[in-house]
Amino acid sequence: MTIQTDSETLRLEKRQRGLQRVTTAINDLTIYGIYHTNFPKLVGALEHSKDHLKAEIQATKKRIIDLGGNTVEEVFVANNNNVVVSNPLEEIHDE
Repeated sequence: MTIQTDSETLRLEKRQRGLQRVTTAINDLTIYGIYHTNFPKLVGALEHSKDHLKAEIQATKKRIIDLGGNTVEEVFVANNNNVVVSNPLEEIHDE
């Protein structure tokens, strides 16, 4: 059994997915009854952390693009739990 080393692009894509999951979890706090009114310091700290996460996601995306990766996918979960996956590098063609 051989162990394959993954490339930097794969590691960055995994990092991006993980950061997006954390951001989504912070956005979902209200589902679990965690509001600014009952946990003001916690929610404030998490919102501050979310700003840092967004900056890191953008830096990771830029690094993937700089390395020549062409499969940067963004996953968004809407309020009705529909998942929308988009590739920001693809051009939009109206038909």
